[in-house]
Amino acid sequence: MRTVDISSKIETLREAKAYGRIRLKRETIERIKNNQIPKGNLIEATKLSGIFGAKRTGELLPFCHPIPVDHISLEVKVNETSLEVFSTVRGIARTGYEMEALTAVSVALLNVYDMCKGIDDSMVIEEIKLLEKRGGKSDWFKDLKGVKVKVNADNEHLKEIIKDYLRELGAEFSENAELYVSVGENIPYDRFLNGLESIVAFYDFTQNPKEVAQEIRIGKTDTYVVIILPENERKIRFFFETFGGIIGHLVCGR
Repeated sequence: MRTVDISSKIETLREAKAYGRIRLKRETIERIKNNQIPKGNLIEATKLSGIFGAKRTGELLPFCHPIPVDHISLEVKVNETSLEVFSTVRGIARTGYEMEALTAVSVALLNVYDMCKGIDDSMVIEEIKLLEKRGGKSDWFKDLKGVKVKVNADNEHLKEIIKDYLRELGAEFSENAELYVSVGENIPYDRFLNGLESIVAFYDFTQNPKEVAQEIRIGKTDTYVVIILPENERKIRFFFETFGGIIGHLVCGR
């Protein structure tokens, strides 16, 4: 057993929303509305329980990464025979907040059950589900379908590794390319993408600080995009696995 390795992922703003419902007797609902539950204010306690649940998700679920949580909100809606809970969890991390949002809802509903179990033996917790998630690769990934690519590399092993990644992205190989990927060899370009290079260099540095001198270069002209990679298999794999999804934006947005 093991957790998923997310060390090569980019930290981005991510958000998840979840929903859950618990059915109760009409009499119990009336007592909730009139703040007559023996243990206290059920609505506020339910919101607080959901917040605690979201924060403790990494401790409750063994394969869920403990990640920083920057925002949690709980909304409670009281209906005639049910109580609905909506959660929103947001933060900047390498993985998403689906489990935090779902745990927030689950713990909030369990709190309702706990506070009402002495007066209502008919309660049923149901329909806990994820409503929405955003952020991360699914939001910014763009493939290379229809993009013509050429790979320059003397090392055939590294050349095939690059081609495999480009095939997975949907690229078409051609001599007249819109994207040139080169190992070691410098292909001329007149626009330097210093901001993107700095981001790539930062994440690369976190992977292996000892290889800081082997830089990845990215640039463009009016007709093509250039990616110059060092003769280093780890760095090549790192680049495509971490930043492969943005190459399509570079080509289509030039």
